[in-house]
Amino acid sequence: MPDLLMLLLLVVAIAIGYVLGRLGTRRKREEYIAKAFDKSYFKGLNQLLNEQPDAAIDTFIEALEVNSDTLETHLALGNLLRRQGEADRAVRIHQNLLARPGLTPSQQHQAQLELARDYVMAGLLDRAERLFQELVELSPELRDTCLEGLIEIYRDEKEWEKAINAVEHLVGRRFSKVPHKWRCAQAHFCCELAEQALEKDDYLSARRYLKASLGYDKSLVRASLLWGQLEHQLGNDREALKILKKIPQQDADFLGEALQLFVKCYEQLNDYPGLQKFLQQLQEDYPSNSIILELTERIRQTQGDMAAATYIGSQLKSRPSVRGLSKLLDFYLSHSKEKAQENLTLLKELIDQIIVSKPTYRCGHCGFTGNQLHWLCPSCKSWSTVKAIRGVEGE
Repeated sequence: MPDLLMLLLLVVAIAIGYVLGRLGTRRKREEYIAKAFDKSYFKGLNQLLNEQPDAAIDTFIEALEVNSDTLETHLALGNLLRRQGEADRAVRIHQNLLARPGLTPSQQHQAQLELARDYVMAGLLDRAERLFQELVELSPELRDTCLEGLIEIYRDEKEWEKAINAVEHLVGRRFSKVPHKWRCAQAHFCCELAEQALEKDDYLSARRYLKASLGYDKSLVRASLLWGQLEHQLGNDREALKILKKIPQQDADFLGEALQLFVKCYEQLNDYPGLQKFLQQLQEDYPSNSIILELTERIRQTQGDMAAATYIGSQLKSRPSVRGLSKLLDFYLSHSKEKAQENLTLLKELIDQIIVSKPTYRCGHCGFTGNQLHWLCPSCKSWSTVKAIRGVEGE
């Protein structure tokens, strides 16, 4: 914190130097110096040296007069504090700006915007929402920025209908193509509403929301996956398969999330040959380790352990996989004895520890990793960017 406050002091000093450079006469410079370095300014220095940061910041704010020349310095101080996690202090700086007379409407709106961002950082979302809503009406220049702020608040508060409407206000007046980012967001908001409907067994509403979701973004795997789960739950497995088979064209990277649902639907229909043929076609078109493991299980059930071991062993030569190796060891463990079994067990345990220790998902936008699929990245708050990791340790 002391380093941060020294940086703040440096910023204030630079601002004062900037204003001094703009003052034309020597007399004006002398008057400004006398004003800037009065007792309140030195009081702030004393508070800083005595580790009283809150009081020091208040004193420096008072020492630096608010006008068109120093406004950006005040805003920069507040923004710096907010980025450092000092939301309460940033709020004080921006509230101080709004309390000072002489700001133009545009300057007031800018200060309100920064204050709203402070409130978001502080978790005071109701206050931030009110400020954003006011600015949407008052400031055409800041309208889009404030609508984006509202969308983030509604997303975090899980107010999905409001989030959808806010995106409509943001993009509805544009004649150009709507950015995929916002259509994707609306599609996910509809999926959230569909999940809420499913929790209440309101299947009619769930289907309506899922249809709307695919209307916003026809490539959204999440909507197809939810819809397939819905139809499977209701016993409509042929319809479920029809919906789920759109996923490879939507985004094949999410096929692993639907694989077990494909298996359940085929099994409910007692169509095991169809399942085998479908999996083989998937592996040919969209190869992945999950599909190999599922095919291995099909072979084990129909032809036995050794045939399954032979298959997965051949696949490992062309597509090395830690999970595949673990599965291969399972087969050999069940047919080994004494010392060989002991050694294979040790090797299997080591490989399984590697599997458990490695993340299975990664965000393609920010690099966040984890062992659970998040449709909304917990780190960068991007939709549909967290996918299964591919390669030897993943898919």
